[in-house]
Amino acid sequence: MSEILSLIRAGRKPVVGMVQLEPLAGSCRYNGGRIEAVLEAALREAEVLSSHEVDCLMVQNLGDLPVDNHATATQISWMTRVTSGIRQRFGRPVGLNLLENDAEAMFAVASAASADFVRIKVFIGAMMTPFGLETAQSHAAIRARNAVDAENIAIFADVHDRTGTPIASGGFEEDLGFAMRLGGADGLVLTGKTYQQTLEYLTVARKAAHVPILVGGGVTEANFAEVVALADGVIVSSSLKSSADAFGKFDPEKVESFMGAVRRARA
Repeated sequence: MSEILSLIRAGRKPVVGMVQLEPLAGSCRYNGGRIEAVLEAALREAEVLSSHEVDCLMVQNLGDLPVDNHATATQISWMTRVTSGIRQRFGRPVGLNLLENDAEAMFAVASAASADFVRIKVFIGAMMTPFGLETAQSHAAIRARNAVDAENIAIFADVHDRTGTPIASGGFEEDLGFAMRLGGADGLVLTGKTYQQTLEYLTVARKAAHVPILVGGGVTEANFAEVVALADGVIVSSSLKSSADAFGKFDPEKVESFMGAVRRARA
């Protein structure tokens, strides 16, 4: 069974810290350099999170923005090297997300790197994103997971991710049901365009969902306790960085202060 699902079932309310990568070879932002530099930068970020007892790590290719609909072979190989390196060094659950929303590529990486879960931002329906139309990956994800015999790798599916706008949707609650019943997601990721909308999503989903729910953004030291009163865990990045946005580096003091709030809420 997936380790993050085990943590959730044990009532841990896990914190997932995002490790954002510098541009990978094969992406539009790559301007040279060896993979060792990307790996070492990622390990430094993961060390800050791990040393402050963040429960899980998730690797994402943020430096590759803007992205295409499919990851390149080189991106996949570099992502595998980095994810595997983080998993081996820190020995805690590691997930991943490719912003290309390429489920087949994500499972190729996850299976080779011993990852614990993947996050798929457009799992059912379709979303208009800043980079064009992205469509459902549920079929591709289940097929790819079966193809590499990776039932232990959990699928966390976003529903109405804040970075896009749903196309021809029957509404948030209906799409929740599609992600679980038709798509087969093991867990959901919910993030409204505002914090208030995130709480509204959680209130609806708590009544309808039969799978774990993570909040995918906007979680801070101040609101952690309120969030996990409804959610089963959180994904954090921007609020722990010196720049206060996803592109910065982790501030150890902010990470420690955040985890202090986590410990108080758990107690």
